[in-house]
Amino acid sequence: MRLLFTIQYLGTNYAGWQTQSNATGVQQVIEAALSKMYAAPIKIEGAGRTDSGVHAVAQRAHADVPFEIAGRGMLRGLNDLLPGDIRVTAVENVADDFHCRFDAKGKTYVYRVWNSEVASVFHAETHAHVGQALDVEMMSRAAAPLVGSHDFAAFTVIAPEVSSTKRTIEMLRVEREDESICIHVRADGFLRYMVRRIAGSLIETGRGKLSVEDVARSLEPEFAPARWTAPAKGLTLLDVHY
Repeated sequence: MRLLFTIQYLGTNYAGWQTQSNATGVQQVIEAALSKMYAAPIKIEGAGRTDSGVHAVAQRAHADVPFEIAGRGMLRGLNDLLPGDIRVTAVENVADDFHCRFDAKGKTYVYRVWNSEVASVFHAETHAHVGQALDVEMMSRAAAPLVGSHDFAAFTVIAPEVSSTKRTIEMLRVEREDESICIHVRADGFLRYMVRRIAGSLIETGRGKLSVEDVARSLEPEFAPARWTAPAKGLTLLDVHY
């Protein structure tokens, strides 16, 4: 039977989602716990990679398991085997041909900035820190041209391992709540570093280092790759949409 897991994790101590040969990824920690529960090797497939230091509220992953364990017993048993910075928050049965990555319709991320002269010890792991005051209105204006279907080649690696760098951003908004600035973005898919480079460009706009027109020009074919990559720790995967 195939199960779909909803997974929450603080990425600070992990080298990203994917299993690594020379570091610890979230995927391999969960696989080890599942394999112990079932007394058999269990492999899981994630809805997408998150980079080292990136967090998740609702990462999704599926696995084929040899027998059923009642939902409450599965949750309690699995979380007892996992470290405190990884939690499985839901488990559901899905069709045998369901694929958490290929069947996904989109994802939502949030990038958080602690915008105060002094960094917060309570938000240090989940927020990037910018001590200079940021102009949220200018950041919002700069975000507007990025909404819609565009080629985001400037916002990813120089040689991305994908067939196309075109993506559709359905929502991109910038909001301030006290010292915290949140950049929410939902799209049909994301390229590697795409959200962090969008966030970096918007932060530079908020500083006054880039203009709204500069950010809009980043979508032009001749534009050089965006250099303003925001730190990984400010990024959280909020949801995968099906």
